Amino acid sequence: MSSDLNKMESRKMTYRVDGEFFIITFVDPKALNSLSGTDYLYLARLLQIADSMQSVSFTVLQSTGRFFSAGADISHIEQVQAAANKEASGMLGKWLSEFASRNVFVTHTFATHSKILVCCLNGPAVGLTAALVMLCDIVYSMNDDVYLLFPFANLALVTEGALSLTLPLKLGYNVAHEILMFSKPVTYQQLIDKVIVRNYNFSDPETFNTQVISDLHEKTEGLHHDSFLNMKELLKRPLLSELKRANIDEVADAMKYWVQSLPQQRFQEIGSKKRKHKF
Repeated sequence: MSSDLNKMESRKMTYRVDGEFFIITFVDPKALNSLSGTDYLYLARLLQIADSMQSVSFTVLQSTGRFFSAGADISHIEQVQAAANKEASGMLGKWLSEFASRNVFVTHTFATHSKILVCCLNGPAVGLTAALVMLCDIVYSMNDDVYLLFPFANLALVTEGALSLTLPLKLGYNVAHEILMFSKPVTYQQLIDKVIVRNYNFSDPETFNTQVISDLHEKTEGLHHDSFLNMKELLKRPLLSELKRANIDEVADAMKYWVQSLPQQRFQEIGSKKRKHKF
């Protein structure tokens, strides 16, 4: 694939190519597929590789276990905070590299991805990963137990992943306000026909993932594949500058909280069971 890709590793995801489908799978169900900053970078790098492959038309995100992804890996945040306390650049320098530049890059990579982004939602998605789900072009659900959670107010943060644009665009302005202000989960009933386009009504992620790929092969047979990418570009064109603006604004506004160590404290409270996400 790429020498760059070989230099990066993530035990939390695998990838394979099946015809015109570049398939990325989260494979750490014991940790609910939570992702560190390095994992998010690796995910974005995989999208770049898929983008560069002429034979690929679709990038498919799949997962394993009970959760699609529980969002940020708390242990990684604690490690970064400890390093920030020791480095000469301090909080600002460390979190500029660990949060600001990373989030800008990951979100930009998703927002500008030229292939059709398909998400196979086998369970809940939380935080930045849930925001990335909102950037996908087609979302399928395994069953009606799935939900998205954006607990940014509970974590002393603001929206990430261009969510300040995608959430009101897809669910409505007032609904987005209530979801974000009160850290309410976005239920299957709110997502169906607005974000989720089909519910497979399965109970096993492996069966679900296999069936989606089989269906995609069948649906795309005989179609002109260049049309897929051209139509995506036309659909995305009016939104692209706004997605880029939202990405930069969100990261810039969040930096003050990281420098004050407010999210770090709240992540630590969640890790020690002193704080819970609201439901």
